[in-house]
Amino acid sequence: MIKVKEQSELTLNQTKLNSRHLELLANQTELNTKYIQPQLISNYHQAKYEKKFYKSTQLEPKPVKIQDSNLTIDEKRLLYISRLKAAKLCENMGNYPWNLKSNSAYDRCEKPSISVIITLYNYSEYIYECLESIAKTDLANIPGGIEVLVIDDCSTDNSANLVAEYLQQSQLPICLVSKWFNTGLADARNVGLRLSRSPYIFILDADNWIYPNCLSILYETIKSSRHAAVYGEIQRFDHQTRQEMNRISCYDWDVHKLVKQPYIDAMALFDKNILLKLGGYSTELIEYGWFGWDDYDLWLKIAQSDYSCKLVPTVLSYYRVHSESMIHTTNKYALNLAKYFCHKFRNLANKYSSSDMWFGFPKSEIYLELNLSPQQNQTNFILQELQYAYAQIAAMESSKFWKLRNQWFKVKRMLSLAKDIEIH
Repeated sequence: MIKVKEQSELTLNQTKLNSRHLELLANQTELNTKYIQPQLISNYHQAKYEKKFYKSTQLEPKPVKIQDSNLTIDEKRLLYISRLKAAKLCENMGNYPWNLKSNSAYDRCEKPSISVIITLYNYSEYIYECLESIAKTDLANIPGGIEVLVIDDCSTDNSANLVAEYLQQSQLPICLVSKWFNTGLADARNVGLRLSRSPYIFILDADNWIYPNCLSILYETIKSSRHAAVYGEIQRFDHQTRQEMNRISCYDWDVHKLVKQPYIDAMALFDKNILLKLGGYSTELIEYGWFGWDDYDLWLKIAQSDYSCKLVPTVLSYYRVHSESMIHTTNKYALNLAKYFCHKFRNLANKYSSSDMWFGFPKSEIYLELNLSPQQNQTNFILQELQYAYAQIAAMESSKFWKLRNQWFKVKRMLSLAKDIEIH
């Protein structure tokens, strides 16, 4: 149980953070009046159909680029949460918050067998090598070929322009998806998942690359089985020296090993329908830490739903190790994410309760951090998470975006009432 003094300090810190959050959002005009035009509130009774209301409030397709280099991690996290809410609101209002640009090869590729989803954010230095590796893919055993969806998460460098130039000159079916809001890795992958036209999805980050036989080998493996995903070994290499380091994703599928710690990377071929059933990638992890555990969370969801996966024991791709990698920040929040996973994947944790490790940490360390004994874990952990949830709700409800959201639902209710009056 959280002590009264600690709870008071938490409330005070959250109030300060809320105030800072309001100052930040006040400077972002893209998150203000573009969502609901004030004149519509006074003229709502003139709108006969909700479709007309959607049309009259179409948003300008312009990405929101927030310069947040001087913000603290917690401030950045709150902004990510706000942008996720803003993107969802756009969709609720009938506007997909992204623009599409494709080449003729993509338009002709109607039934690809594999969709390669590349998430891109300020990786102009690496994206060309990534795309070139896919262009060299052996397609002999892939009927229908492949498509490439590059999901640009509001890059502030030249990344998106480089992709736009590349796709015009390439015979590789490519579609550049330019998101309006920088919402992070999980949401970007989910956008790619929704826009994909293939039964199988390959996940690739823009700073990595694959061998020509990677997709064909994985495709043959997953087609001949009922696995939710198949993955190959990955060779890590140092960006500066180009020297090979250790290998990852090189162990067979083992749920017990997975519960103990992450050992499979995101680079894998997935059954799209199973990913959709599982809800895709989890976007709520930003509330508990930072990006980087999105793929671990997905593997755990697959395991908890009793699906199986398979290793192809050969190196099929390369993973670049460099200073810009998000994993450096993720590691600072790893213990907090592990605590959250103890609750989210408690069925798996209970199944392997005799294990000495859970989600990358010794079980004793997780209990020590929570100041709990194993017997107290379940009840008090839920109380702690509720406290955190209340703090996040307070932050959201204090933001201008949340007020605009509530205003929109109020107008929507008024429109429904006006329709009922007209009918009678």
